[in-house]
Order: sequence, then C-alpha cells, then structure tokens
Amino acid sequence: MSSSHGPEAEVSILKDVPVLVVEDSWHVAKAMKSALVQLGMRVVGPAATTREARRLAAGQKPTLALVDVNLKKELACDLIEELHGQGVHVIVVSGYAVPPLPERMVAAFLPKPFSESDLITILLATTARLAVRLH
Repeated sequence: MSSSHGPEAEVSILKDVPVLVVEDSWHVAKAMKSALVQLGMRVVGPAATTREARRLAAGQKPTLALVDVNLKKELACDLIEELHGQGVHVIVVSGYAVPPLPERMVAAFLPKPFSESDLITILLATTARLAVRLH
C-alpha cells in the first residue's frame, strides 16, 4: 500500500467524511468504528437504537450512514427512510436478506458477516457510484 495511485490514494476520498454508525451488537459496532477511524472518517456514534441514531444525525449531519436494519426489538426501516430524506447515503448492513425498502433509499447493501476489506470496498464503491463530492 505504498503507491500513491493504490488503495491509500483511493481511501483518501473518505478522509473527514462524517459517517453515522447504527449497530446494536457492541463488538461489531466497535470494530466498524475502529476501521472507519483508521480510514480518517469522522464517526458519528455508534448508536444502538433508532432513537439514539436520530439524535446523533440531527446534531452531526452525516454524509453516509452504516445502518444495521435489524436492531434489538426494532427494525430500522423508518430510520433509513428518514436519513435518505435528509440526503444521507445509507449503506444497509444486515445478516438477513435485503429489507423491504425502496431501492432508491439504499445506497448499498453490506451483508454480515463482513471483513474490513469488504467495508472499505463498499464505502469506496458507494461514494464513486453516487459521485458524491465529499470535500
């Protein structure tokens, strides 16, 4: 990873991008946050509930969100719809089949289990496909 045209150059587009993490599994949330921080992203959260996610999103205005659709005792479908309506690009994270959400509301789908490499790949693909100007 020492080439300026390799993976380091690619991930530099993610530097300082605010990303909301919504995940109720502590160890998964911790691993995601660690990986995102290493990429230089500004992590909002993690939040374990939709209520906490809404509070954080209102105060921090994330550009991207990684949302586990199946949280303890609740589904995050309404949250995903709200975030989409606020212009947040939502990457749905789930160990289940894709949730019943309109395709336009979901920027990408990241199936569990996933590796750090999978996470980086989906973040880069999402930002490239959406042609989001992040800086």
